[in-house]
Amino acid sequence: MDTITIPILLLMSLATAIATAGGVWFVTQKRVRDLEVRTDRHDQKFDQIITAIGDLRADMTAGLNGLRTDMDTKIDGLRTEINDVKVELAKVQGSNMALNEKFDLFLQGRLIPAAVQSPSIVAA
Repeated sequence: MDTITIPILLLMSLATAIATAGGVWFVTQKRVRDLEVRTDRHDQKFDQIITAIGDLRADMTAGLNGLRTDMDTKIDGLRTEINDVKVELAKVQGSNMALNEKFDLFLQGRLIPAAVQSPSIVAA
């Protein structure tokens, strides 16, 4: 049987290569784990941001709906007031027309003013 001799340098080179490969593997695995942890943190922050945006949107929607309700109520109140003013204006216009007609009749001599009693006669 022939013996195979492996030079020491070759064994040392092989041992160094294995050690280097193991070290590279270890460092690579550690970096992968670190990246996974960072990714998880980013995912958590992203979820928090999405939740905050959802809450903000809900608050804004509720606030806008409240403002819309208040605005509608005030508009309805203003419409009622405007209608009341229109009614009063129509009454004043009607009274003005009646007074104008009476004044025209008075100017034509067809309307004689009513006699006014003095306050002392009314009081007695």
